[in-house]
Amino acid sequence: MSSPPVSRPERTVLVGVTGGIAIYKAVELVRGLVKDGLQPLVVSTAAAQRFVMPLTFAAVSQAPVLDDESAWQASGGWFQHIEAARQARVMVVAPATANTLAKMAAGMADNLLTAIYLAFRGPVIVAPTMNWAMNEHPATVENLRLLAKRGVEVLPTEEGELACGEEGSGRMASPDAIRLAVRRALAGTASGPLRGRKVVVTSGGTRERIDAVRFIGNRSSGKMGRAVADEAYLRGARIALVTTRPAEGTPYPVVRVESAEDMAAAVRSEVSDADVLVMAAAVADFAPREAREGKIERAARDTLTLELVRTVDVLAATAKPGLFRVGFAAEAGPQLQRARAKKAAKGVDMLVFNDILAEGVGIGSDENEITIITATGETHVPRTSKAACATAIVDEIEAGLGAP
Repeated sequence: MSSPPVSRPERTVLVGVTGGIAIYKAVELVRGLVKDGLQPLVVSTAAAQRFVMPLTFAAVSQAPVLDDESAWQASGGWFQHIEAARQARVMVVAPATANTLAKMAAGMADNLLTAIYLAFRGPVIVAPTMNWAMNEHPATVENLRLLAKRGVEVLPTEEGELACGEEGSGRMASPDAIRLAVRRALAGTASGPLRGRKVVVTSGGTRERIDAVRFIGNRSSGKMGRAVADEAYLRGARIALVTTRPAEGTPYPVVRVESAEDMAAAVRSEVSDADVLVMAAAVADFAPREAREGKIERAARDTLTLELVRTVDVLAATAKPGLFRVGFAAEAGPQLQRARAKKAAKGVDMLVFNDILAEGVGIGSDENEITIITATGETHVPRTSKAACATAIVDEIEAGLGAP
């Protein structure tokens, strides 16, 4: 079972929910933000509670919901709007109704949400939702223009069938699009050793071609590498993800590759101006000497013999002064001593060990159990989510970059 989320104030996101039918998508949004390793703090208006009860948001956010009633009961009383504004790094209002947008544009503070907005000093994102006619009304257009002028990011509405049965532009942006905007905003506010540094991360398992339809590969899902890339991005790093797996919804560049040779070429190109390389990919150790043209016909033979040759050692081939290199050792069993030897042999700054035979963790799983080996010691991370493992890995990278 995954560990409970660790409190990280710099990952707190204020999520204002207002009284629009699209609020059901906000439940999915909040759940997705938690999955992203963020801490949503939901602020609900009275109108929003006619659609979705606060208990629903409390359950998916794993935190109490703030509203007009609880504001006066909570610690701080009249200053709840100030306390909430201080807690968060980014604020998003989704759904943002025409009424709430008008209040924000006019500087009104007649409920907790609008009072927090006036007190908040970080990036603000709004995801409008309303009937197409309301969306196109000059008052709404002017309110959105004014908010954008003040630095609020206004996500465009989507075309389609509206709750009233009419067609037009007024549907709220998708939860995935909103999550992407939130991550970009958070990355822009980050500070620390990784801010502005380029980090190259590899993920997934390579495929080595046998013929036009067959390949030698492995079961790597690419989840661990993607989690490391996401975590480093949130800390302000410039990410290049080199992967064999689909990577939709990333706020950073992705280079898709297939074979070990492809990955080596892509990594060689990306690390030319990089500060950190994280080799989380499961690169094939061997590949067929020759890839056959067309398809090998089964009927023509009873056996098939392949001659395999070593592939390039991508990690070893990328060694250069000033590049902080992180390797991974996926061993069959608790072979920690082998991992220590691998770190020494490859001359990497850090090595992450995991046992692929341990039940419920590793390849294809959403969880992992790792030991991080550095020049100064070893850190064991008990079974937890791969996102939490990524946090520990990036913590050690930052510590290494800060070391003399």
